[in-house]
Amino acid sequence: MAMEEWRHCVDWLVRCNILPEEHRATQPDASAFDLAQTLRDGVLICHLLNTLSPNSVDLKDFSQRPQLSQFLCLKNIRTFLQSCQSVFGLSTSDLFDPLDLFEVRDFRKVLTTLSKLSKTPIAKRRHSGFPPEQFSHRPPPPRRYQDDDDDIYGNLPDLALHHDLDDNEEIYDHVYQEDDDEIYEDLCTRNRRESSISELPAPVTKRDYCIKELHDTEKNYVDALRMIHLKFNKPLKDIISKADRDVIFAHIEKLLDVHEKFQAELQSACTSGKPKIGEVFVKYKKSLLLYGNYCSDMPKAQERLEEVTRRNENIRTQIENCERLANDGKFKLRDLLHVPMQRVLKYHLLLRELIKQSGKQAEDKDSLEQGLEAMMDLSLYVNEVKRDNETLQLIEEIQSSIGDLQMPANTTLKDYGRLQKDGELKVKNHTDNKIRIRYIFLFDKVMLMCKAKMVDRLFSGESYSFKEAIILAVYKVQDQQPANRETQRRGDKWNSSFVMGKKDGSNAFSFFAKTEDMKAKWIDAIKLALENASPPQGINYVMHTFDQPTECSVCGKLLRGVFFQGYKCTDPGSDIAVHKECIGKKPNTGSRGQVRALCNYTGNPNPGGGRPALRFQKDDVIKLLNNDAQWWKGLLNGDEGWFPSQLVQEIENKIRRKPSYLDVKIRSRTENGTPSNISPPRAHSPANNKPYVNVVDDDRSSDQLSVYKWFVGPMGRDTANHRMEHMPNGTFLIRVSENPGRKGELSLSIRYDNQVRHIRVEKNAEGLFYLADTKFFSSLPELVEFYQENSLADSFPGVDTTLKFPFKTQSGGGANTRILGYAEAVYDYAATATSQLSLCRGDKVAILSKTGSDKGWWKGEHCISGKNGYFPLAYVRELDDD
Repeated sequence: MAMEEWRHCVDWLVRCNILPEEHRATQPDASAFDLAQTLRDGVLICHLLNTLSPNSVDLKDFSQRPQLSQFLCLKNIRTFLQSCQSVFGLSTSDLFDPLDLFEVRDFRKVLTTLSKLSKTPIAKRRHSGFPPEQFSHRPPPPRRYQDDDDDIYGNLPDLALHHDLDDNEEIYDHVYQEDDDEIYEDLCTRNRRESSISELPAPVTKRDYCIKELHDTEKNYVDALRMIHLKFNKPLKDIISKADRDVIFAHIEKLLDVHEKFQAELQSACTSGKPKIGEVFVKYKKSLLLYGNYCSDMPKAQERLEEVTRRNENIRTQIENCERLANDGKFKLRDLLHVPMQRVLKYHLLLRELIKQSGKQAEDKDSLEQGLEAMMDLSLYVNEVKRDNETLQLIEEIQSSIGDLQMPANTTLKDYGRLQKDGELKVKNHTDNKIRIRYIFLFDKVMLMCKAKMVDRLFSGESYSFKEAIILAVYKVQDQQPANRETQRRGDKWNSSFVMGKKDGSNAFSFFAKTEDMKAKWIDAIKLALENASPPQGINYVMHTFDQPTECSVCGKLLRGVFFQGYKCTDPGSDIAVHKECIGKKPNTGSRGQVRALCNYTGNPNPGGGRPALRFQKDDVIKLLNNDAQWWKGLLNGDEGWFPSQLVQEIENKIRRKPSYLDVKIRSRTENGTPSNISPPRAHSPANNKPYVNVVDDDRSSDQLSVYKWFVGPMGRDTANHRMEHMPNGTFLIRVSENPGRKGELSLSIRYDNQVRHIRVEKNAEGLFYLADTKFFSSLPELVEFYQENSLADSFPGVDTTLKFPFKTQSGGGANTRILGYAEAVYDYAATATSQLSLCRGDKVAILSKTGSDKGWWKGEHCISGKNGYFPLAYVRELDDD
C-alpha cells in the first residue's frame, strides 16, 4: 500500500501536467525519494495549486527559482500550505509541517496532504484524486515505525541529508511556460492572422522560411505593441491617473517607437538585402537596451495594475472593456505586458536558426554572426537584469526577517553583494568556546549569524534575531579534518567542521555542518564570495554598481545585471570597467611579433565592426600587426584581418597557460636524455585539487585515479570498442588492459574517424609515463593534460586529434543523463555563483540541457573538472556533430 501511495501521487501529478511523463519518478526502478527530491523546494506544488485553480497562488508570492536556498524553499512550502487552507479549504490538521517536506522528515504526511488536496471539490473538477476510490475503501495499513525494515519512508530523512536539492530547471519550464507561450504565439507568430499578407515572396528554401518568420513575427509584434498603446494606454488616459499610467505602461511608447523604425529597416533587409539583416541587429542593439529598464519595471507595472483594479471598480470595468475590444477578452492586460520580454529573448534564437539554414558559404554569414553575437549579449544582459531584480527582492525579504538588524547609515544588505548560501550550522566562537545553532546568511562581503525564532509553524515561519557578523575580507577559511570514527559511530551529525579565523589572529569561529558534503559546499561558497569581493587577479579592482548599461573595457560585452554588475579599476584617473573574468587583461595593449594558431579559425565568431576576419589553420604562423582588446590584427600569406586573441599564442611561449591552472614541477627529458624540470599547466582536478597520482600496481592507485572522468579501471579492448561505438570522435579513456599479453598494463582508447584506436601507455625504468619516447610525464594526469592541449599526430601521424571528451562525461551518470552535444569556450568566464561553471577559453563542456536558451544559459558538465553547472551560451561555440 505504501508503495502504491507515492506512485499514485506521481500518476496524479503527471495527469495534472506538473511532472512530465518521462520523469524519473515514473520509471519502474524509481523510489519514493525521487518524488520527494522533486517536490522539496516547493516550486512544483505551488504551480500545482495554480493548475487546479488559476491564480490561487500569486507568482510574486513564491520563488520560481529558489536556487537551493533554504530560506526560499521554506517560503515556497509555506505559501503552498497557506493556499491549501485559504483557497481549497483544508484544515490545519490536514497539513504537513514545512520541514516534513524540505528535510523529508515525514513524507507520508506530505502524501496525505496531497491526497486530501486531490479530493477537494476544486481539484476534482480538473482530475480525479488519488488514491483511486477502490483503494480508498481498503482498511488503513497497520502503523509502521521508522525502524521497520520494510518502511520505504524511514530512510528518506537520511537520504535528504546526503543529497542536495535537485535542479528542476527543465520541469519548471514544462510547467509554467505554456500559458506565456500561448499568448506570444497568438500575438506574434506569422500564422496569427489568416488574412495577413506578407511583403516577402513565397519561401522556397529553409533559409527563406527563417527570414519570413523573422520578418513576419516582428511585424506582428509591432502590431501588438501598437494595440497595447492604442487600445489600452490612450483610452484609459482619462480613467487612470497619469502617475499610475506611467507605471503600468512604462516604456511602451518608447518600445513602439524603436520597433517601428527597427521593423522598417528589417523589412528592407529581408526584401532587398540592403542593409544586411545582421547589420540591422547590430545597429539597434544599443536602442534595445531599453528592455533592461522594461524588465526592471514590469513587476511594478503588474502590481500597480492589480492595485488600481482592486480599489476602483470603474477602472476594472473599463480595462475589461478594453480587453474585449482589443482581443475579444482572450488575454488580460497583465498578460499582454509580458509579451515584450518574450520577444526580446527570441531574437538570438531566430538568428541562430537562420545562420544554421544559410550554410557556411552564405554571403551574409559574417553579418549574421555579428548580429547573433549582439543579440546573445543583449539576451544575457536582460535575463541577468531580471534575475538581479529577483535577488534584490530576496535580499529585502531577508533584511525584513531579521528584526533587530542594525545597518550603518544609508546602507542596506544589498550593499554587501548577492546571497551565495544560507542554512543552519553549529557555530563555536573561540572567545567563549560555546557551541550554538545559528542560521547563516552568506553574502559576497559579509556572513550574518542569526538565531531562528519560530513565529508560526505552518504559515509565518521563522523570524531571525541578529547575533554576529563576519566581514569576509578580514577573515580566511580553513578546512578541518573529518571527525574520528568514534564520533561518527555515535551518530553525531554535526561533526564536519571548518574554521574562519581573522587574518590578524585576534578571533576565530568554528562551524559544524551535518555532513562532509555540506561542509565542502559551504567552503566553496565562502571561497567564491571572497573571490567575488576581492578578486585575486586584480587588487586594484572593486565590485561596483553602474547606474547605466556599461560595456566591458576589455571584451566589449555588456556588464550583466542591475547591481554589482562588474568591477571598476581604482587607479587614479582610470575609467576601466570589466567583467570578473576580464580583470587583469589590459585593453588596447599587446606585444607585436609572431603568433602561432592553436586551432583552425574560419571567421566564427566574427570580429564585428566591419573588420575582415583573418582565416587560418592550426599551427599557421601569423605576423601580429595590431590588437584591440580581445581581437588582434595579423598578416598571413599576404592577407590582413582580425581574429580572437585566445586562438593563438606567442611563438616564444612553448606551453600555453590557462589562468586557472597552477604551476607544478614535473620531470621531462632534454635532448641528451637527462631529466630536466619544466613547468606546464596543471590540470583541473576533479578531486578538490588532489595531488597527481603515479600509477603503481595496486588497488589504491586505481581508487585514486577513479576520480578522473577518463579513467575506467580494468577493461578489455573489445569492451572498449563496444562502449565507445556510438560516442563522438575525440572521446577517450584510459583503462587497465585485460588482454592476456598486457594484463595489468595501461592503454589509451580514443574514438577517431568513427573508429576506436588503442595506444599503449608505457612506463620507463625511471617511472615516467609516455606514449612515444619523445615526451615523458611523471604522472598519468599530466600525460592526459598534455594531449588535451596537443595533437596525438606528433607521435602517431594517423591519429590527428587531441583528447577531447573524457569517457565518463559521455556515458553519463544515470539513466536520465543525456548529452546533447559539446561546446568549446571562446571566451573566459568566471563564475559568480556556485551553480555556475567557470570556463577558460578552449575548455570543452558536455551540454546537458538547452532549456535555458532563451535566458542565455545552458547547463553542462566541464569535460576536465567533471563539475556540473550553468554557463552563458554567448561565451561558447557549439561543436559540430563530428
